[in-house]
Amino acid sequence: MQLKRKLPAYPIFLKDPNFSFWSVTERLTAGNIQTWYGEEKKLYGFVKTDGKIYCFMGDAAKWYGCVKNAEQTFINVTAFSTEYGFKAGSAKIKVRFVSPLPPNDLTLLSMPVCYMEYEVEGGKDVSVYLFAGRELACNKTHPDKRLRSMAVGSDGFEYAVFGLKKQLPLSNNDDAIGADWGYWYVAGERAYALDGDDLRNFVSTGKTQFSNTGEDRYIGASASKPQGLILLGYDDIVSIDYFGEFLKGYYLKNNKITDALKYVWDNSDKINAELSKFENELKARAEKYGQEYLDILYASLRQSVAGHKLVEDNTGNVLFLSKECYSNGCMATVDVSYPSMPLYLIYNTELLKGMLRPILAFAKMPVWNCDFAPHDVGTYPACCGQIYGLKNLGSLTDRVYGDGDTRFPFYMLPASADIYDFEFQMPVEECANMIIMLLACFRADGDLSLYNENCGLTAKWVEYLVKYGLKPENQLCTDDFAGHLADNINLAIKATVGIAAYAELCLAAGKQAEHKKYREIAKSYAAEIIKFGNGFTHLPITWNTGEQTFSLKYNLAFDKILKLGLFPQSILERETDYYLTKIEKFGVPLDSREDYSKSDWIMWVASLTDDENKRSVFIKCINDFLEQSPARVAFSDWFDVKSGEFYQFRARTVQGGNFILLLNEGL
Repeated sequence: MQLKRKLPAYPIFLKDPNFSFWSVTERLTAGNIQTWYGEEKKLYGFVKTDGKIYCFMGDAAKWYGCVKNAEQTFINVTAFSTEYGFKAGSAKIKVRFVSPLPPNDLTLLSMPVCYMEYEVEGGKDVSVYLFAGRELACNKTHPDKRLRSMAVGSDGFEYAVFGLKKQLPLSNNDDAIGADWGYWYVAGERAYALDGDDLRNFVSTGKTQFSNTGEDRYIGASASKPQGLILLGYDDIVSIDYFGEFLKGYYLKNNKITDALKYVWDNSDKINAELSKFENELKARAEKYGQEYLDILYASLRQSVAGHKLVEDNTGNVLFLSKECYSNGCMATVDVSYPSMPLYLIYNTELLKGMLRPILAFAKMPVWNCDFAPHDVGTYPACCGQIYGLKNLGSLTDRVYGDGDTRFPFYMLPASADIYDFEFQMPVEECANMIIMLLACFRADGDLSLYNENCGLTAKWVEYLVKYGLKPENQLCTDDFAGHLADNINLAIKATVGIAAYAELCLAAGKQAEHKKYREIAKSYAAEIIKFGNGFTHLPITWNTGEQTFSLKYNLAFDKILKLGLFPQSILERETDYYLTKIEKFGVPLDSREDYSKSDWIMWVASLTDDENKRSVFIKCINDFLEQSPARVAFSDWFDVKSGEFYQFRARTVQGGNFILLLNEGL
């Protein structure tokens, strides 16, 4: 049976960067489940019916010739689940892999349990099984893979657990890597601890008498009712090193993993109802933009939320810490938070504030002696001070990205340490990003406290924008892969919007004189940009190039959303008209230098136009990329607009930016 592709990779179980499992094929048995960075993990699903064993998840049939694959009949994706249908002998089985990640419910979002729901029709003596191999408990490069494992429980609810014998919490911080610490749990009506020989015996005989004596360990669980669920949970023990303070996950700070397992087991109907309510509201919001746009939001939601870890600092402030997946592993990166913010502005500004707080805290530390905003606060999960642009790390790449093991407490160094190379900073970018996000938070929830607590920093940052923002010096912006650029007009637009946003914060704080001052500066900068652009059919890429060049002016979006009134709608329409002359199969190039672009920025320029037909062209390009791109990786945001080949980035939180059309009514 032919199955229509919907995504390049399908989310199976997602909670955070170390709890992130995907299928990269339409048929769930065509290969093993993978992490977001592509490392295979043995997660096997079996159904026993009519005395036979069928596999419905993983490549068990490749290794165990005696087991048959169930015949897959459909695949479907929703906001929080990926759903499959199968035939296994005389039985039909529907399976839903559910990742409860509602951004408006911090407890459920952070509860470290996902589940597999099933429903069986027909067949005799049917049981459903989920087995997890030892690969879950460590990276493939870990030298000592010896595990402890056991199964416990009674009264129709049991769980099995395993983890490395030698636990080293927070023992690595890098990009494409998972955790070598913590304990994984599988729970159901019955649970099992077993080894590889036991699993081989199970698939050949169906018997569950396990010895669990070999080193090739598995844990598993089963259920035998016509409808039921099996759970996967993860206790990471310690989640984050936050400037020397070891933090547990938001839920596990005051609860145990067994509490989470039992809660989900007892309350899955309640959880499903909450997720269904969220999804129905999302459908209603997105209806006017069409099914293709809704499908993009489905592809974006779980990925964006699960690219973060939710914790609290020692004063009870929420921290929502992103990992720059496959783009250097940086933590709480400002120019990753900025594109992701539409999702969080819509559903929970506390999460956006949780992205800002680490940056604001680090910016006040002596070692950050710059008069502009930082880029990041470390390499996930070690919040040890900005990593991007450190001096004396060796190669050019290392100076920009860090060397993959940067857990030194840079935040403790004095200002005289002078450890940051200005050449590899993003000064205009990050100053404007921080100010715009602060205003957007205030407009969304009416709470000015985060600005009030940090008005000294923002006063310094806005002055940087005034001095250097209109015609930026040769520097990086968020699209750092494109290299340094002087006189970047898109960056000048961002600076102008940032200055106007600061003026609005001043107005809200009762600072009338400051409001007037910065509002006039922003208006004058915008007027100069508009006047320059009037000499062309569109705004060029820089102040010193002609209309033979262009770039996506996605930074116009928050002028419109925040109703700052700097750039008239006619300018925005003129820009989108020009982009449509440059459209390729999978979108518009980021600028005239290369054929690559970014999905988030394409959607942001789609938000500039008020014309439904123009907007639909951009939406279709992104949906086509999801359905047709050649690489099977978690939704990449950087790709070639002609071929669809992706450039490195995958599973990044920036896809929250695709929710931007839902902000079209403004803030």
